Amino acid sequence: MDLNKEVYNCLLFREMDRQKAESIISSLGGRIRQYQKNEMVISEKSMVNEIGVLLSGEICKVQFYSDGTEQMVQKLKPSYVVGLEIAVSVKKTSPYSMYASQPSSVYWFPVRCIEQPGTLEDGDRIWFYQRIVKFLANEDIRKYRKIEILSSGNVREKIEKYLKIQRLRYQSDDFYIDFNREQLANYLGLNRSVLSHELKKMEKEGILTVKKNHFILSDERWVS
Repeated sequence: MDLNKEVYNCLLFREMDRQKAESIISSLGGRIRQYQKNEMVISEKSMVNEIGVLLSGEICKVQFYSDGTEQMVQKLKPSYVVGLEIAVSVKKTSPYSMYASQPSSVYWFPVRCIEQPGTLEDGDRIWFYQRIVKFLANEDIRKYRKIEILSSGNVREKIEKYLKIQRLRYQSDDFYIDFNREQLANYLGLNRSVLSHELKKMEKEGILTVKKNHFILSDERWVS
């Protein structure tokens, strides 16, 4: 199986001895699947019994509504673990959908290899459970931050809270965000034209500079 470095960089195998990681991966019975642009990776309410690692491309995690619109939940980049929180849950039923926003490849392996004894040694299963706890903790914090953003009173507050989180994430006033303008509006629960209008106002006020997904924050308010 031709795996790339993204597998070894993912949370599950990061910091593990490379030779040991290769040995474990060879015992998991995994497979690589290719996805075309806009192809569904996980559908809402579907059963998920595998854990994936995004090898290449980009996957959008979204919530679809009855009127055909979608709410952006998260954008996944290479080395991110796909579907883990669903696969280790009791019902293993997805509460959201995921699709490839560009041609992508995912390495999948059965979650039973971790949940049930036999495939892995007990020490290795403990290793994976420790990393699953970290993953779930990070996901919980990410969801809390989004709730905080969406509960903001107006457009400006939503934008500022989101950018402050990105500033903290990148430890810099100069960064690129994961979303294009349409996706950012979707994530913040805003109309795209409203978002663009507010960003232009903020530029005129000297608060920031923005070009596509590149932001430069230039006001003391960002440090508070």
